[in-house]
Amino acid sequence: MKWLSLVLASWDRLLRIIWLKREEERFSSTRPYPLVSVGPGDSQSAAEKLAKMEESIRHSGFEPEIPPIREVNEKYRTNFPSNYKAVIDPSGGVLLADKCIQAFRKLYIDYGGEVLDNWPVTSIAPGDTIEIKGPKENAIKVKNVVICPGAWFAPLMETLGLKFPTWAEKIGVFYWKIVDAKTPGFTFIDTSDTDHHFYALPDVEYPGYMKLCPHIGPMVNPNERDKGDVSMLLQNAQKYITRYFPCLEPKPSVMETCMYTLTPDESFILDRHPKYTNITFAGGFSGTGFKIAPSCGEALARMAMGLEPKLDFSSFSCSRFTQDQVRSRL
Repeated sequence: MKWLSLVLASWDRLLRIIWLKREEERFSSTRPYPLVSVGPGDSQSAAEKLAKMEESIRHSGFEPEIPPIREVNEKYRTNFPSNYKAVIDPSGGVLLADKCIQAFRKLYIDYGGEVLDNWPVTSIAPGDTIEIKGPKENAIKVKNVVICPGAWFAPLMETLGLKFPTWAEKIGVFYWKIVDAKTPGFTFIDTSDTDHHFYALPDVEYPGYMKLCPHIGPMVNPNERDKGDVSMLLQNAQKYITRYFPCLEPKPSVMETCMYTLTPDESFILDRHPKYTNITFAGGFSGTGFKIAPSCGEALARMAMGLEPKLDFSSFSCSRFTQDQVRSRL
């Protein structure tokens, strides 16, 4: 339940942040949509995942809906086979990333924070005073720093003496035109694949176009992401749409990309530097970081101030990796 605790705490903190803003902005950062999770009932792996989802929904104070798959197909305009099982979370929804970030950014500035846009970090020199260099050799000197470099986590942390087993993947993000006008808005996860899964979000970003993507991609250098080829992922997604989502046009209308930073166990890393305790860091969120960012951010802020996090983050420490997985040059 560690992940669930992080999600619930993040949701609580997000609502408190938004509540500090104007009344008309309080409810503009979220949209309620049920989460429909499916998988073959005769698959042990899928059955275990769906059982955990049921448990998480109940732990959150809601009751999961478990309708027959034929009812799911009729309501959500899908075409899953009779051996599939569905678990629906009626409390699901979508966070509007731009609105959430604007809320946090404005509050940060209101409290005296300074945001440096277009200021790529070129080096970090550790010590009692940390020097962070940016464009044109401009530098900032600080007593403590929190590092969250996303896909650049591994190369940047290596300059600080730590080599982590993380890597970046290029993810194909596909939007498909809704051709069945009766299709309701819903979020979606297919648990049938043991290695990765398909997920979907309703037509929030592009009205009339549902976002449906595979949760996997080719490994890339984050500085050369365009070299990653997602054509095979697109082909697989088109086959998936044709088979299970007759409500969508089987050719995407919009194609975008993003990057994930992954770890071997697909759990993130959040810790202090073993030598330079005034450096805290987080990375490797494996495509699941945004929803728990408020909890992780609060933990990192407390650690930077010499305090302990309110929640238990010990299972996300870099100490969980073996010596072979983490090679230190300290």
